[in-house]
Amino acid sequence: MDLTSRPPLAGILVRFAALLLDGVVPMLIAIPAGIVLWIISLSLPGVPGDGMQIFAIFIVLLTYLGFMSYSALVLALWAYGMTPGKWMLGIRVVKADTGKPAGFWRMALRQTIGQFVSAILCYLGYVWALVDANRQTWHDKIAKTMVIRTR
Repeated sequence: MDLTSRPPLAGILVRFAALLLDGVVPMLIAIPAGIVLWIISLSLPGVPGDGMQIFAIFIVLLTYLGFMSYSALVLALWAYGMTPGKWMLGIRVVKADTGKPAGFWRMALRQTIGQFVSAILCYLGYVWALVDANRQTWHDKIAKTMVIRTR
């Protein structure tokens, strides 16, 4: 892909904000759910046994459902070269050579092994985007991707 036909690269700050959103969104769901569960637990009888066991089962099932729902969203977005934070901020991961969306397996490589490598040496792989001409982090280089603005 030549430089004239390529969409504009995403800035470092918007990429960082997307990374933060990817961590904050699950917390914004989990904290109110935890408060609701705590309030429900206060209304349960104090006698150990059936009430607390049902409540514990409910918490486990609710946590599992939340985890599976969020995981399904993340995995679905990977097919389009996005994470929830990137989707919210209008940026996308594309193949560096073609400019097409990265796709599921490339995103899986980038988001798992690639980000582990970027983080292992004091997050130097993330900081690398500040000096790279294409604003690529180490995980972008591993997966042969770049992050562009879509709006």
